Amino acid sequence: MEESKQSKQTPAKLPVDFRRDPEDFAVRYANNAAFESTIWDIKITFGQTDISLGPNVVIQHTAITIPWPYAKVLSYLLQSQIAAREAEDGHIPFPKNILVPPLDKIPDETAATFKHPDEQVAAVQKVWKAFVADNPELKS
Repeated sequence: MEESKQSKQTPAKLPVDFRRDPEDFAVRYANNAAFESTIWDIKITFGQTDISLGPNVVIQHTAITIPWPYAKVLSYLLQSQIAAREAEDGHIPFPKNILVPPLDKIPDETAATFKHPDEQVAAVQKVWKAFVADNPELKS
């Protein structure tokens, strides 16, 4: 009897049957991502730099919007993939000056649009410090 209670409480996890829409599936390369967010979700717009058009020109080609809970899942999945790759092949380095440190303070005109601007700054700086600790080439 205990066994049947357990099986009713915990649904069996079935493997995902991944299928691709033959009319709407595309494979693209991106080396740039821009973000827009709302209370509901985050939009990630992907693009590729095109130096033939000038310095720092990015041609954007694809935008994907995902809800915040899935953004957290995606963050975990990406971090897992990176950790596994680095365990296999060693640290993934990148050039200095690719990323700029986060702001110490949100500008006053922008801060007024947020409920907790100081907490946002502190949270982003905490993520930045952990990121720099894992990527020593970022240290100046």
